[in-house]
Amino acid sequence: MLFANHQSFGINMNKMNRPTPESSSAGDLSYVERLLLHALRQWVSDRTRWPEVNRTCGPRASTRICESLEAAFRTLGLHARRHLRLHPLLCCSISQDELCILNVIATHQSQSVLHAKSLINWLVSPQAASALETEIDILARSLYEAGYILNIRQQPTRHLNASVQAIQAVH
Repeated sequence: MLFANHQSFGINMNKMNRPTPESSSAGDLSYVERLLLHALRQWVSDRTRWPEVNRTCGPRASTRICESLEAAFRTLGLHARRHLRLHPLLCCSISQDELCILNVIATHQSQSVLHAKSLINWLVSPQAASALETEIDILARSLYEAGYILNIRQQPTRHLNASVQAIQAVH
């Protein structure tokens, strides 16, 4: 169950999204990606403040985004296959799990159905996959309709010499 704050704690969307190299800094994310990452960390760190976040969303589309975010976060928290690693609220680093969650939304927006489903299946148990997919669909469509398109991101590869890479490829 659940997330970890820096440690283990127990519609026709277009295909604009292309994988982009990702550094491990929140400063390299788009505005909406930083906002989503902050919302996730806020929800995990202090759920009692979530109604306040929801109220500040204002217009109907924003409220729908907040409601679908909360539903997706709840499903992730209750049905994650393992402890998900998140950084603290104001940390500028991005964990691989946080990046994966952003990519679930991005792949769904770009209609990369198999990629989105495989990420969802990697994150949650089979019993929760359908529910999370529905919640992500609502979130991705709402963000798209509001003009926010997320990029599919990749972790940068480590700079290793060719012989080390060849050895790692074999094992």
